[in-house]
Amino acid sequence: MKKIFVSQNLVEVEMRKDRLEQAGIQCMIKNQRASGLAGEIPFAEVFPEVWVLHDQDYDKARQLIEDETAALQSNQGHWTCRGCGERHENQFGACWKCGQDKPPS
Repeated sequence: MKKIFVSQNLVEVEMRKDRLEQAGIQCMIKNQRASGLAGEIPFAEVFPEVWVLHDQDYDKARQLIEDETAALQSNQGHWTCRGCGERHENQFGACWKCGQDKPPS
């Protein structure tokens, strides 16, 4: 059994676990309910963790998590309005300055 992912955000940990299980990788979450111990023990030790149950699945799981992280980061980029040249974060669908729609990806 090997630890594959840690985050202070339980929702993010659960999403990673679900993604791995969809790929047929058996895993579990440790420290799912340990946040109540924060302050009594070091905070980093109570963060939820995803553990792969079978060591032979570790490399495949690592690749899935790396691919997903890269995809999330690429979606957080920017785009430039064709109408006025204003730069916007990727989540915005139209230019705030001139109203032009975001160009298709």
